[in-house]
Amino acid sequence: MANETKQFGYIADTIADEDYILGGLQLPAIVLQGSGQWDDFIPDVEIQRTEKYETANCTAFGTLNSLEFLFKRLFGEEKNWSERYVGIAAGTRPPGNSPQKVIETIRKDCGLLDDNILPMSKADTLEEYYSPDPLPWLLKENGKKFIENYKIGHEWCFNDLQQFNKAECLKNALLYSPIGIAVAAWTYDFDKKVYIRPKGAEDNHWCVLFGYEDGKKWHIYDSYDKSIKYLDWNYEFFRAKRFYIEKIVKINFWQMIINYFKTLFN
Repeated sequence: MANETKQFGYIADTIADEDYILGGLQLPAIVLQGSGQWDDFIPDVEIQRTEKYETANCTAFGTLNSLEFLFKRLFGEEKNWSERYVGIAAGTRPPGNSPQKVIETIRKDCGLLDDNILPMSKADTLEEYYSPDPLPWLLKENGKKFIENYKIGHEWCFNDLQQFNKAECLKNALLYSPIGIAVAAWTYDFDKKVYIRPKGAEDNHWCVLFGYEDGKKWHIYDSYDKSIKYLDWNYEFFRAKRFYIEKIVKINFWQMIINYFKTLFN
C-alpha cells in the first residue's frame, strides 16, 4: 500500500532552454569515479527535521550533501555546510523550494557557510530555524568566501524530452559527481527489499544518488532516518542534477612582476 503523500520540501523545476543538460559540453567532463560509486566519500548524517518541527529544506540538504561528497573526493576535505544558511538565503519556507533556485543562490549569491556558524541545533522552532532573515552582512560575506575561491557548476542529467535510457544517463553522470535526485518518498516493497515509486506518485523529496548495483538497485543518501536507502532499478526518475566544483586559481600580478625582474637580474 502506498504511503500517504507528504511534502518534504521539494518543488519541481521547469527545465528552461538555457539550463545546462548533461552531454551539452557546457561543463568539463572530468571522470572522478570510473566505477560510478561514491561510497568512500559519504558525509556525516544530518536529519532535516527535529522532534519539534520539519524544515521542508530537503533541496538544501540534498544539494549540500552532494557537494560535500564531491568536495571530499576532489580535495580530501570533509565539509559540513549549513543547510539553514542556504535555506534562508534561497527564501525556502514550507512547503519547500526548487533545486535550481537553491544551487543558483549558492553559486551566485550566498556561497557556503560552515554549519557550526549557523547550525540547526541552535533553533528550537521553525521560525527560529529560518532566521535571521535577512542574513546579516557579515554572515553572507563569510559565506561568499567560498564562491570567491571555488567555481560551482551544475547541469540536469536529462530533460523532459528524454524518455529512454535514463539509467544509462545516470550511470554516466555518476562518473563525474554524486547526483541530486527527486524521488517520491518513501514506499517500501518488502518482497523486493527496495523502495519503489507507486503508480502515479509525484516527486516530493530531493536527496542524493551516490551509486548502484547494475540492473538491481540504486543507492540513495537521504536526510532522514536510515540515511542509506535502495531504490528499485526500474524506478522512474524525472529530475536529476550533476554538480561540478573547481578551485579558482588566483594570479598575483605584483608577484609575477617581481619574479620577472628577478629573472632579469639573476
